[in-house]
Amino acid sequence: MTEGYADNIRYVFEPRNVAVIGVSKDPHKWGYITLKNIIDGGFEGSIYPVNPEADTILGLKCYRDIRDVPEVDSAVIVVPAPAVPKVMEGCVEKGVKVAIIITAGFSEIGPRGEELQQEVVRIAKKGNVRIVGPNCQGVYVARKKLVATWSSIPKEKIVLGPIGFVSQSGAFAGMMLRWAIERGIPLSTAISAGNQADLELSDYVKYLADDEATKVIVMYIEGVRNGKEFIKALELCLEKRKPVVVMKVGYTASGAKASRSHTAAIAGMDHVYEAVFKKYGVIRVYEEDDMFYVARTLANVPLPKGDRVGVVSFSGGWGVQASDNLDTAGFKLPPLPAYIIKDLDKVLPPFWNRGNPIDLVGTGGLRAYRSAAKLLMEDPDFDAVLMLGFVGFFRADPAEEETTVKEVATYPKKYGKPLIVVNIRGREVSGVKLLEELDIPVYQNVPKAVRALKALRQNAEFLEKTEKYKLR
Repeated sequence: MTEGYADNIRYVFEPRNVAVIGVSKDPHKWGYITLKNIIDGGFEGSIYPVNPEADTILGLKCYRDIRDVPEVDSAVIVVPAPAVPKVMEGCVEKGVKVAIIITAGFSEIGPRGEELQQEVVRIAKKGNVRIVGPNCQGVYVARKKLVATWSSIPKEKIVLGPIGFVSQSGAFAGMMLRWAIERGIPLSTAISAGNQADLELSDYVKYLADDEATKVIVMYIEGVRNGKEFIKALELCLEKRKPVVVMKVGYTASGAKASRSHTAAIAGMDHVYEAVFKKYGVIRVYEEDDMFYVARTLANVPLPKGDRVGVVSFSGGWGVQASDNLDTAGFKLPPLPAYIIKDLDKVLPPFWNRGNPIDLVGTGGLRAYRSAAKLLMEDPDFDAVLMLGFVGFFRADPAEEETTVKEVATYPKKYGKPLIVVNIRGREVSGVKLLEELDIPVYQNVPKAVRALKALRQNAEFLEKTEKYKLR
């Protein structure tokens, strides 16, 4: 292919203008929904609806054909599958750089759909048009305020974040995009790859590896089409020191069969994926929310230098649970040095446990939490700190809580160690929301917090091993 063909992927992420082909006046149809979402998201470029039977839709002038549009980088296609080849011919003639084909009914339905898909690809290549999809959710790009998806993201909620998300499943991509943003986990991008008729997972990952805004790459994978290119993409992420978090499904016979009918993916043998993930330091997760919570932690928290964890707990029961989870995950809980015990004796009652985990026995308030966390963060015998509870468990003056949270939030950067909080009450507590805004990860249960800490350690160990190998 020509150089222009290879370079045109950038218009997936950096379009100056967007056309929506197949826009409907029916608010329940994809064309209308997609156009409205682009408008509501506050896209900064020109928007061109294409509908031969309408003068205006949602206040925008409609064009009869893509060839009539003044200029267009990216075309979102939502016409029925049999009409896509003709539409693509128009895109080629117009000089469109990228076609985002949301329409389904291609290779995922069998040989007849595969033939139609290949016809569309052949036409697109004549004009160097890159294809996202077909059978996809669309594209979200925070820095361009582009919400070319089924999912509605109002512009006031669009914040440029450090996580780039690539998903084979369209509905899954849209659902998790909304889920992450509603929980204050901002993304840089969210791409639904669909059938990958042209652009594949590897292409998006390579682009995000070079993207300055993206610090961590998250993938939902059903199957990889081109193993060599996928490995090249992982090698590039390693070179750029960008962690990769993957939720790989289809690892059972039933799951593999389901993936084939969903996005025409070939799931492959799971032990092969495991071997590749291990070789390139990919962090594998098995639950949807872990993808983004782990990614957020990797993006914002220092890596631990070892496996020794100090725990501060509101209650003894929580501390026991944390001990079990940390031990199972391969972490150590060193005993408390005498000087820490002596200092905590000043703020805790005589019956506190004087051990690690530190059991605050429901007393001491924010002062005790702050003192214990600071002592553990300062001490060289601890590589990470886990706080169980912290805000919302004591009656505290709001000003005092804000001051304490802001101080504790400075510890990871100051001491170069991860600090992770568990709070079962969630973001309804003002202090929890403030912690997250200050880049302190807050989890709603201990197992998820420990999995995130393990991901940090896994990434640190892999990078250490890689650096040693390079020095040989």
